[in-house]
Amino acid sequence: MRLLRVEVDKATGLQLAHSQLGARGRVAKATVLKESHIASLVDAGVATVDVVVPDPNEIAEDLVSERLIHSLTWAGCVFKKANGGRYNVYASHSGFVDFERADIDAFNALSEEITLATCLPGASVIAGDQIATLKIIPFYVSESLVSVVELVLQKINLTVRSWQSHLKIGLIQTSNDTITSKIQKKALAVQESRLRAYGIDKLFDYRSTHDLVGLESAISRATKDALDVLMILGASAICDRHDVIPTAIEEAGGTVIYFGMPVDPGNLLLLGEVGQIKVIGLPGCSRSPAMNGLDLILDRLMAGFEVSASDIQAMGVGGLLRGKHSRMDSNRVVSHGLIESA
Repeated sequence: MRLLRVEVDKATGLQLAHSQLGARGRVAKATVLKESHIASLVDAGVATVDVVVPDPNEIAEDLVSERLIHSLTWAGCVFKKANGGRYNVYASHSGFVDFERADIDAFNALSEEITLATCLPGASVIAGDQIATLKIIPFYVSESLVSVVELVLQKINLTVRSWQSHLKIGLIQTSNDTITSKIQKKALAVQESRLRAYGIDKLFDYRSTHDLVGLESAISRATKDALDVLMILGASAICDRHDVIPTAIEEAGGTVIYFGMPVDPGNLLLLGEVGQIKVIGLPGCSRSPAMNGLDLILDRLMAGFEVSASDIQAMGVGGLLRGKHSRMDSNRVVSHGLIESA
């Protein structure tokens, strides 16, 4: 691609490199100049303009983006063409955005001429949220580069995983002298609202005293309901692995997978299991609708993932959640005139 300065009256049919103000309005960058554009520029006193001339075997930016977007086999996505060699990618439904960051980094290392920007892996989205944009930087790109990029794009997997709204979720709340029924009622409502973001409308409700005998009994009652996930919100926060909640889980025949997480708020979260039931010991901050470590764990479980100790350890980067808005009861309506992905 060459950038040339030519006399304006000789620029008909050439592509404008920079926008210019004519007598009858601004002529936008990348416009292929017509006689009407030339007349407007001449009347405005413009003598010369910068134009772009492609070299042999180069492809225009819009054609490149059109070609490359069809190399993507991403699931749960819709594509929309934008101006200037760009295609935007949106979620076709609510869910969890699953891809490998290393694949995107490797793609962007191929060339400065073709770029792919995405949301963070593990993002929680609703239908219509933008999750990526493919942008061609120069006006023209060589056929040889486009061919290489096509092959790489075909190997990048990205999926918007639908929420598993069929899962059965339960909540045990323990009480002591400081936790009133009013506090428990409010906490229950917060968790019900939290689960509605995943399309879950029913939350099994259990209550217990904050002691080993009472909590173990409540866990046993909950297991009989064949839950998929059991949350336990203690009257007091878990302080270590020998506290009431982890001990009760073990006494009920379960195991503690991990205690604590590199996320704030939400440090004092516990992950365990009793049989096939995933158990989450909730941090005190989960009584608030504000985003916290519980949301990160639920995102993975509701997307159908297992959650391991290493998964929790990897949540530190991006784990500073203070100031993040709640995702509950979102009333956003997003409309982009989306084009369904093939």
